[in-house]
Amino acid sequence: MKNLNKITETFNVVFNDENDSNDKGFELTKKECMDYIEAYNGSNDSYFADYKGGLVSIVNNETGEPVFETEIF
Repeated sequence: MKNLNKITETFNVVFNDENDSNDKGFELTKKECMDYIEAYNGSNDSYFADYKGGLVSIVNNETGEPVFETEIF
């Protein structure tokens, strides 16, 4: 039997550089966010073009804590 009271954590993708910050507004799993970053980092898609040289992070929506961070190339 599944525990229906289990809280499911969701994650968002956040872009930062020395001047600005934006997020995608995602409510995805950590893996889905990682897959998104791996698929689009280095491309001109969405905020990846605007934040080249900055950082992209995966942030827990419930706690606000970053769980992954890498440079945007």
